[in-house]
Amino acid sequence: MKYEVFARLNAGDETIHVGRVEADTDTLARSFARTAYDEEDWDYMAVVRREHVLEVEQDRVAPSTGGSS
Repeated sequence: MKYEVFARLNAGDETIHVGRVEADTDTLARSFARTAYDEEDWDYMAVVRREHVLEVEQDRVAPSTGGSS
């Protein structure tokens, strides 16, 4: 499975996308991410299965609320 890796350096910082890993299980994905991206002393790191990432299409117009402006 493919995973996206997110991390932040300090509590209160923005969480950023730092890379990707491939693993057979969630447990292995955590371990691979920690090993692959250990160049920083991350305060927080998370892995998300790629299949769970929902893309937002930029070219779509937001639906109208029906109110007048």
